[in-house]
Amino acid sequence: MEDYSNNIELSIRSGSSIIEVVSYEWQRVHGFINKVSKELQREWILWSRMSGLQIWGENGLEEYRSNCGRPNDPLDVLEYFTKSNERVILILEDFHPFMEKSHEVRRQLREFVRTSIHKTIILSQPFKYVPEELIKDIEVIEIGLPGKETILTILEKVVEEQKIGEYQPSDKLIESALGLTVMEAERAFTKAAIKYGGLTEGAIPVITSEKENIIKKSGLLEYFHPEESLTLSNIGGLDNLKDWIEKRGNAYSKSAREFGLNLPKGVLLLGVPGTGKSLTAKAIAKSWNFPLLRFDLGKVFGGIVGESERNIREALDVAKAISPCVLWIDEIEKGFSGIQGSGSSDGGTTSRVFGTFLTWMQEKKEPVFVIATANDISLLPPELLRKGRFDEIFFVDLPSKEERKNIFEIHIKNKKRNPNHFYLDELAGNTVGFSGAEIEEAINEALFNAFNNGEEVTTDDLLISIKRICPLSKTMSETIASLRKWAEARARLAGSSHYGEENIEDKQVPRLKQEIRNPFII
Repeated sequence: MEDYSNNIELSIRSGSSIIEVVSYEWQRVHGFINKVSKELQREWILWSRMSGLQIWGENGLEEYRSNCGRPNDPLDVLEYFTKSNERVILILEDFHPFMEKSHEVRRQLREFVRTSIHKTIILSQPFKYVPEELIKDIEVIEIGLPGKETILTILEKVVEEQKIGEYQPSDKLIESALGLTVMEAERAFTKAAIKYGGLTEGAIPVITSEKENIIKKSGLLEYFHPEESLTLSNIGGLDNLKDWIEKRGNAYSKSAREFGLNLPKGVLLLGVPGTGKSLTAKAIAKSWNFPLLRFDLGKVFGGIVGESERNIREALDVAKAISPCVLWIDEIEKGFSGIQGSGSSDGGTTSRVFGTFLTWMQEKKEPVFVIATANDISLLPPELLRKGRFDEIFFVDLPSKEERKNIFEIHIKNKKRNPNHFYLDELAGNTVGFSGAEIEEAINEALFNAFNNGEEVTTDDLLISIKRICPLSKTMSETIASLRKWAEARARLAGSSHYGEENIEDKQVPRLKQEIRNPFII
């Protein structure tokens, strides 16, 4: 159980006079403080600008009668409790605006730290804010999203309030609400109970839908739904990658833990655009039956000081709470491309966000499988490429002839045509250097033309469409050649074929700009 009361109690016993508890969930915060107050035999008092002072008594929160001149004024309240000899825990809710705007408030908090004995202030607020003058005086405790035991408590509360007869507290029902706050989970369970008249596994779609809407509101994560037909077998080629993924998918079972297998961390897919990297991310989630969260790194960065760091932590906390899940980061190089000049361009924000992500990747214990894709390796920070961040780095090259045949076959089937009615060998032979996306586009173009002519699509129609497409391998030939040379020495091939039909004459491995060694650093 995620019981933060022990952390708060330890901080108070060790002499912390001001503790900032970061959470949107005031109910849990009050629960933790109530438990601590009993252990320390202190009363706890709640203050907010709107409600003034309230004390927790036998009947819940009651008006606190004191000699405080103006109980709704933050400065008067601080002055009163600084001089008071009462053994209390004072919770100040949403106090950050007063700390930010008033020097007197910040000064009075420092006075409280100097004179307080057997008194503690708890700053309860939804996000972290510590004034520079108080950095050494305030201890910060961040409350994570609720786990299964807390969600079960909320579920039982809704069952009681809604007077539900049919009730099955199954793991699947509880897990469907992971990633939500206590208040959000309560609303989701209540909606499901009202709609279905009960809370069984049949109510999971309502809870999942509610969770998707809430996750989308943050703008950082997108709850992605892969198509039902999308599996690894429906992706042409990439045999080595598919085999590797299948083995890692078996590592989440209890028997795998007992055997000594570590939880897989993730995979980095490098390669040519349009070769199926993003499609593979969706197929992995579908094959493993894991929720798929798409993480847009570009939306992490905000204009307010500290906002970017808070955003990355919140997004990763949601992923941990929903686990087991797949966290998909598309074109990761774009999100971290400014790290080299971060100190001068953005005050180090990108570097700090990147550092937070790397630390999380290295130390995470939860079953969150990270799939990152990248097209331009020259923009990737070298720290991402070293072993230990990801389990493996795969290079996804242009498909070979056999792989192109397989891709044509899959896409033709998806268009409800029989692949045996087409000359797949001829089609594959005429698409040297084509990516999977370009093959799909050729098929779509041929279908448009055939439909416009009132005829059924044929191999000739496909060949005409193929001739009209200039593949990326021609317009970016030098870039792709350099990428292949780099990947040959530093990555694992996703496909079983070696770089399609094209040979590499120059075996010298090019170095990325960020890989050039400083001769004065050993």
